Amino acid sequence: RQIQVMLNAFIREAIGAANTTINRDLHLARVEERTRPMTDHKGWQPDIRLISPVLPPQRQDPIIADDGKHSLLQFAMHHFRQSPEKFEMLKTPDGNISGSLKVVQGHKKGSDWTWKEQVDLVKYTHMPITESLLKLSPEISQLAIECFECSMRYMGDLPTTPDLTEVKCVYTILMHCHKHEALRDEVYCQLMKQTTSNKSESCQRGWRLLSIVAAYFTCSDTLRPFLLKYLETAAYDKRRAFHGTASVCLQNLRKTLRYGGRKNVPSVEEVTAVSAGRNSKRQLYRLPGGSETVINTKSTTVVQDVINEMCALINVHEPMEMEEFSLYCIVEGDAFTMPLAREEYILDVTTELHKNHQIFYLIFCRSVWHFPLRLDCQLYVQVLFNQIAPDYLEGLLLVLPGEQLTQETIYEVAKLAALLHRAADMSHPPAMKETKFLLPKPALTQREIKPAQWVQLVQANWAPVQGLHSIQAKAQLLELLSKWPLFGSSFFAVKRGGDQQILALNRTGVHFLHIVTHETLSHVPYSEVISTRKVRTESNTMYLELKCGNLFQQRVARLQTDQAHEIARLIRQYMSLHRQHLNLEH
Repeated sequence: RQIQVMLNAFIREAIGAANTTINRDLHLARVEERTRPMTDHKGWQPDIRLISPVLPPQRQDPIIADDGKHSLLQFAMHHFRQSPEKFEMLKTPDGNISGSLKVVQGHKKGSDWTWKEQVDLVKYTHMPITESLLKLSPEISQLAIECFECSMRYMGDLPTTPDLTEVKCVYTILMHCHKHEALRDEVYCQLMKQTTSNKSESCQRGWRLLSIVAAYFTCSDTLRPFLLKYLETAAYDKRRAFHGTASVCLQNLRKTLRYGGRKNVPSVEEVTAVSAGRNSKRQLYRLPGGSETVINTKSTTVVQDVINEMCALINVHEPMEMEEFSLYCIVEGDAFTMPLAREEYILDVTTELHKNHQIFYLIFCRSVWHFPLRLDCQLYVQVLFNQIAPDYLEGLLLVLPGEQLTQETIYEVAKLAALLHRAADMSHPPAMKETKFLLPKPALTQREIKPAQWVQLVQANWAPVQGLHSIQAKAQLLELLSKWPLFGSSFFAVKRGGDQQILALNRTGVHFLHIVTHETLSHVPYSEVISTRKVRTESNTMYLELKCGNLFQQRVARLQTDQAHEIARLIRQYMSLHRQHLNLEH
C-alpha cells in the first residue's frame, strides 16, 4: 500500500477501449490533485517603487532633455477641444517643431486666449472639467467628465462619498475605458494634466492612478510618443519627487503596448488591491507531480513572464529552449486542455474562472521536446520525471513487435522498475505486491513472463541502485528512457481511414502508431509538412487535415480527432523549432 501511494502520482487511468482519447497533459489534473482545490491567495503585495523611487536599469541617461518635442502642450495644441487655431507651432530650419508658438496675425483680438490660458489647459486644476479635453462626442464627453471627477476623488481633490469610494472611482474609470476605447486617450490626458505642476499632496495619488491605467489600457498611435515622452521625462529625472512611480507607469505602459492590454474587466478584489498600492498577487502555480510554487503575479503579468520565471527555476535560460515549455490552465470538468497563449494576461484568465466559480489549475510543463535531456538541475529532473513516468507506466513508450517485448526491452523494464522503486525513496527490495506497480501495463499482460519472474528480474537490478539518492534514480531513469524512440512524444488517439491509431508528435516528426503494438505505420518529417487545417462537419465531427509532400507531389491525411487544435498547435511549434535549428546550422 505504501508503494502504491508513493507511485500514485505517476499512474494514469487506463487507455481503455480503442477509441479512448490519449492526452498526456490532462493527466496533470488527476483525481488526487482535485482533492486539494486551488485557493485564491488574497495576499497582494505593494510595489516598493511606489514608496522608494528607483532608476530603471534599462536606461543609463538619468535626465531626458525637455526639448519641447512631443510635449503635452504640443499635443494639446493639435488635439484638445479648446485648442485655438490662432496658434501655430514654430519650426526649426530642418523642419522640426521647436515647441514654441506664435499667434496667427488674423486672430489677434481682445477676446483671444492668452499664452497662459493655453498652458493652463495642460496644468493641474482643482476644479472639475465641464467637457472632455479631447474632441469627443457628447455621449463620450459626459463619460469623460465622470472619469475626471472620479480621478479627483481618488486623488483627494474632491471628497469621496459612500457611493463613490476610492475603489468605486478606480473601477468606474477602468470600466468606462474598457467599454469605450475613445476614452483611453482622454483619461491619459486628464492624468497627465493633473500630475503637471501639481504642488498639492494629490500629485502622488495621481501618479498612482496613472500607473493603474497604464497597466490595463493602451493608447492611440497619435498619443503614444507624447505619453511616452511625458513618462520618460519624469521617470529618468531623479530630481523629480515621483520619479519612482513614474518608472512604474512607464514599465506598465510599455508592457501594455507590447501585449495589447487587459482584455477583461478586473475583479473588485484586484481593483481594491491596486488602488491601495498593492500591485502583485500571490498566485499558485503547479509543476508535474503536484508540487506547487507561488509567484507574485501583477496586473501586467502575462503567460510569457510566468514561463520565464519557471524556466529560471529549472535552470533553463536559452530562449529557444524556453519555447519548449508552456503554461496550461486545466479546468475541472473540461475534457481537453490547451496551453495558454504567451501574450495572455494571467489575471484575465483567473478572474474569469473565479467569476464562474470554476476550479482550475495553472500547470507548467514541457510541451515539445526538441532540445536534448539535461540532468544538471534537480528541479528540472523532477519536472521531467513526473511528466515522463505516467506515459511510461501506461505503456505508451513501449514498442511491442508482434505484441511481444524483446529480450533487451525486458531487461531494461526490469532495471527501470528498480529505479522507480528507488525514485520513490524505498530502501528495501521490491516485493511481489509492489512490483506490479513498477511495471508498464503491457508488461503485466505478457504471458511468457510470470509475475514471480518479474520480481526476480527487478530484484536482480536492485543492488546497483539501492545506494542512489532518489533524484539520482530519477535522472538515471530519464537517461535510459531518452534512448527509446518514443521518448518525449505527445500522444493522441486519432481515427485515420476508419482505423484507430495513435498519433505521436516528437522532435523527429509526425508518427502514426499501431494502437496496440505502437509500431510506426507511417512517418512524416516536419520538413515535409506543408500545412494543417481544422474542419468541423455538419454532424459536429472534428477533423484535422495534414497536407504533406513537396512542390511536385502532395498528399493529405485526414484525421478524426477532438484534439485537432492542440495537434495543429504542436505541429506548428515543432516546425518553428525545426526551422530555427536549421537556420542555426547554416
